[in-house]
Order: sequence, then C-alpha cells, then structure tokens
Amino acid sequence: VSLGSSLQCDNGVCSESKVVGCGASGSLFILWRWSLNILFAERIILITALIIFCFQDIRKKEIYTVGIVIFYLAIVMLIIYKAVIGISMDYKSVILGILSGAILLPLGKINILGEGDAFVFIGSGAILGLKKNLLLFFISVFIVSIYALILCMYCMMKRRRIKGIRVAMLPFITAANCILWFCV
Repeated sequence: VSLGSSLQCDNGVCSESKVVGCGASGSLFILWRWSLNILFAERIILITALIIFCFQDIRKKEIYTVGIVIFYLAIVMLIIYKAVIGISMDYKSVILGILSGAILLPLGKINILGEGDAFVFIGSGAILGLKKNLLLFFISVFIVSIYALILCMYCMMKRRRIKGIRVAMLPFITAANCILWFCV
C-alpha cells in the first residue's frame, strides 16, 4: 500500500524515505498517527473557536456571523480531509450531533439560550458527535446554573435586582469543553 511520498514502513517500523509499500502493521501505525493528528486538529479548531467566541460573548453578548462561518468552513474542510485520507468516521453521529445543536435554535428565539450559543453547539456537534455534544451541553448548563445561583445570592445580599441580568454562556461552554476533554 503506497501512502505518500515521505514515509517507508518495514515490519511496522516507519522512517522518512520514499514509500515503497507497507505491511499491514505499518499502514495501521500511519493511520493511527494521522488519526491522532486529526483528533488534535479537531480539538484545536474547537478550542480556538470557543475562546474567540467566548471573548466576543463576554464583551458584547453576541457572536459575529463571520466567525461562525469560518468555524463551520474549518469543520467542513476537516471532515472532507478525513474522508479523502480514509479515516473512518461515524457519519450518523456527526449528523445527529449537528441536529442536537440545531434543536437548540428555537431556544434562542425565546431568550432561554442565545442564538450564538446554539450555533456553537451545531459546530461542536459536528466535531464531537451526538453523545459528547449532549454531555457538553449538560455540563455547561450545570456550570452556568452554579454561577447563576451564586449571582442570585450576591444580588440578594446587595439588594439588587436579578431580573434583566444577562449571562454570557460561552465561557461556561469553554470550561465544559475542557472538563469533557480532561475528565471524560
């Protein structure tokens, strides 16, 4: 199996050279190595987008459409790259992950969740899949509810109004993403 121009595999040991043909174990090693690089690229795309959107959400309580479009384009290019390279993907999980984020769009219309947050969950669903995207959603809701509880207690002690306070959710989505990566 010829895999490219710069790797040669003999009995599972790969070195840089001209590719002549690899045994089954060498091919599996290269695919495993490429899949790790793809996994790393997926994480970099997701965390970079989350951090950028997080700062936008904190400052202006909105996310720019251009950023969402670039985020989606990066995801589509990554999925196409995975298909071209031959890395197996669970397309059902990707589609269901996207749909799990799309289900949140009506919540943005009635001010339960921001529309930008729903758009971020659509993109994260494409990367994480259905199960991890739902887990990301529930972890972020749990973290934001703890913050809201503390904020309510603070407002009660200072005798301030709670009504009308808007909370940026993307910092909590970013924190939930880190928890998802390191603890789950």
